[in-house]
Amino acid sequence: MLVVLGLLAFVIEFAFMVGVFLLASGVAGGGVGGAIAGVLAVVVVAALWGLFVAPKARRRIPRVPRALAAGGAVGVVGAGLLGLGHQRFGLVLIGAGLVLVLAQIALDDVVAPSR
Repeated sequence: MLVVLGLLAFVIEFAFMVGVFLLASGVAGGGVGGAIAGVLAVVVVAALWGLFVAPKARRRIPRVPRALAAGGAVGVVGAGLLGLGHQRFGLVLIGAGLVLVLAQIALDDVVAPSR
């Protein structure tokens, strides 16, 4: 069960990064400039995620604020995609944000990070 939950969280995080790319690219107007903005946004978000949210993060924030921040970030990107006309993917990300909150809390209860 934990493997499935961990895999689900990983898939949601990957979809989140795809959503960040689409959102930044769409806001920047598409084309080459949009692609560059999308890649830069993914790099920044992935760095922040790795620093504060990832299981082996150096400065991992506490469980409940981390779960709410992670789920909220996924939901906000989903809402942004809705605004850009990506209805299906936006709705999937909003729902996935709720699932990610539960997955973060459930996985943290069972697997405590070693320090």
